Amino acid sequence: MLNKTVPFKIALCIAAIGCYSTIAQVMMMREFLNVFYGSELCLGAIFGAWFLGIAIGAYAGARMKRATRHAGAVFVIVLLVMCLVLPAQVFLARCARGFFGVGIGEYVSILPLLFTSAGMLFPFSFLIGFIFPFSSKIISSDGDAAVDVGLVYIIESLGSLAGGLVFSFFLVSRFHPFEIITLLNINIFILLAFLLLPSFNGKYGYFSGEGRHVPNILGWISLGLASTLAATWLFAIPDKIEGWSTKIRWNTLSPHVELAASADSKYQHIDVGKQAGQYNVYLNGQYSIAFPNEYEYAQIAHLVMTQHPSPKQVLLIGNGLGGILSEMLLYPIDALDYVELDHALLQLCGNYLSTQDKQSLADKRVKIFYQDGRYYVKNVAKDRQYDIVLVNAPDPSTAFLNRFYTKEFFREIQGVLRPGGIVATSVSSAVTYIGKDVGSYTGSLYRTLHETFPHVLVTPGQTNFYFASNKDGVITLNVETLMERYRKSRVASAYFTEHLFYTLLQPEQAAFIEKQLSQRKDLIVNTDTMPVTYFLNLIIYDALTGGRFNNLFHRLQDAGFTWFLLTVAFALAGRILYLFIRQRIHRYCIASNKNDSAYSTNQIKTNCLIALAITGFTGIALEILLLFAFQNIYGYLYERMGVIVAVFMVGLALGGYVANRKIQKGRASWIPILAIMEGVIGCYALALPWVIHALSSHSITAGAGLICLTGITGTLTGIEFPLVNKIFMHHRKDIALSAGVTNGADHAGAFLGAILTGVILLPLLGMAKTCIILAVLNFACMALIIFSRRLAKDTG
Repeated sequence: MLNKTVPFKIALCIAAIGCYSTIAQVMMMREFLNVFYGSELCLGAIFGAWFLGIAIGAYAGARMKRATRHAGAVFVIVLLVMCLVLPAQVFLARCARGFFGVGIGEYVSILPLLFTSAGMLFPFSFLIGFIFPFSSKIISSDGDAAVDVGLVYIIESLGSLAGGLVFSFFLVSRFHPFEIITLLNINIFILLAFLLLPSFNGKYGYFSGEGRHVPNILGWISLGLASTLAATWLFAIPDKIEGWSTKIRWNTLSPHVELAASADSKYQHIDVGKQAGQYNVYLNGQYSIAFPNEYEYAQIAHLVMTQHPSPKQVLLIGNGLGGILSEMLLYPIDALDYVELDHALLQLCGNYLSTQDKQSLADKRVKIFYQDGRYYVKNVAKDRQYDIVLVNAPDPSTAFLNRFYTKEFFREIQGVLRPGGIVATSVSSAVTYIGKDVGSYTGSLYRTLHETFPHVLVTPGQTNFYFASNKDGVITLNVETLMERYRKSRVASAYFTEHLFYTLLQPEQAAFIEKQLSQRKDLIVNTDTMPVTYFLNLIIYDALTGGRFNNLFHRLQDAGFTWFLLTVAFALAGRILYLFIRQRIHRYCIASNKNDSAYSTNQIKTNCLIALAITGFTGIALEILLLFAFQNIYGYLYERMGVIVAVFMVGLALGGYVANRKIQKGRASWIPILAIMEGVIGCYALALPWVIHALSSHSITAGAGLICLTGITGTLTGIEFPLVNKIFMHHRKDIALSAGVTNGADHAGAFLGAILTGVILLPLLGMAKTCIILAVLNFACMALIIFSRRLAKDTG
């Protein structure tokens, strides 16, 4: 038991667990993104594996009744083990591709990615869940046990808040991962030493129930570990481990390419490799660009520039290295605005650029804007008008990149085009055969552009280039017209001739791709709230990696919104039918004088745990939706993500505090309150898309509004945890069991929410329909709780 005279250091340790787990989660995300070419699929796998480990750990901790007698010692030992597990996990993550025999440049299919994520993250996340029941046990008082569990929940949430802020605004920009881990571990070991050693805490330290020797031994072990880590810091051992493990990771990605430079920016991890006089740039482990690469980029530049009869003002969004910028500047243009997100990318590559590229970047006609491309178009370029806008972005393999292929973005581009101006973009395709998957993927962009522009053309080839304009007679695939425009501009390129237009735009192939796409009646418009092109890319990704989910994705796409609603309805009906049948059996037992008195209590507790799992599912799903909304309005959110997550954690802590205060005030009918909360969350989920839509039209107030919505989401989610604990412990006073089971249910729901929302629900159904499903889930829970309570009264 906790020595009640000095509870502060125990609370500080619990907060440290929340802080440590948040920082560990973010670091592991970054490592997985680098190793597995991560998209939101990778993030969904990470979140899911993380929450699954916590759920299993919490349940396992709840079931260890013997260990709760020595809760203090178990708490300290688990915390020590956590500190040792994290560096091992980071190192193993960097070696993962080698362990699993993944080929150079090869993508990892969905099922192995899920298993790898679970295997890599499970040890640490399991310990995070496992320690929660023991945290509740050592902090327990003589008062209401549900309040004690809620207090641990609040303290951990506040620690997570601190971890998110410290990592985002201080640690990530100053230290590499192994330095961060070393600093965190030193602080935790020192904190444990102060907690345990009698010289710091009186005669027996904090854990008087553990005897004299156990706290003393653990305290000296903690102090010894802190001293050892401090010594490793002085001898720069973390730097050596970082360099060694980075080389291992690089060798699993590109073993035949020399690593010339590497850096972590505030947006991504950047590697520059050198091979045969050419430099390759890898962003988060994935190949992005190569330079010098004048022959390839010259074809793109001249194909785009000749789509306008006389371009003067040009906007380039995305990659401008490798020769594309210098080729575009051969035309008699007045200005070229180049929008590049990451200043560190140009800074790192600047040492290796050709003289021609350096001259292009220094050209007086070129103005570089270090901003998100979409944010620039919506907010900065309002007073500018362009003849050509080239969106030179990678394929929409992530929700972030998908923003550059939506109807809303193309409408924003319309606002910065001159009369007769054109927009150019591209996606990967197939040369001679357009199957169902590839046709749906590239066709989605075709349909989306047609929703915005009256005139759209598409080129054949391994990459489909799309050109769109509001004015007839501007864009063309007629080779003679393009050659005439090229000659009229008096361009003299060393890497391109006008005759290459015949190779790029063979009439038969151009007619084939246009016919294939125009005849498709099932093409779907890609929007901010329904990023379907991202989902279609996921289908192709699974097919290319030999995955086993291709048929499942197609069935989900064909099933539509109604199927999801029917699934919820059948689940609710099945549970209600089960309760009804069990009630009949219970009445028979009473008539037969058999003892089944625990029936009603167990069913109510089970339904409350289901409600808590649904709330965990809804909470993480709504947080993902709000992150998507932030991203769509403001662009890349890496810097702001720490703030958004921090606000959500503040909401969780506030919600737990409100519920705890309500519980402390006295008796109340907690089950009806829980049912009301499920209804409130359902109504909130229904209203959220409309509120977001209203905010998105007011960029100035949207940020504050979305921050508030994030806090509200956290608060509604946080209220339920102490409530369910109160209900669960009404008939059973085991605080460790209650804390473990409820924490497990909460994170099991979050596990499913993280996997399903970002990967399936949002891209397939869109924001509005996803919120309807979340609302229906919570309304179904409300109905289930009300029904089970009435059955309990009838049984009683």
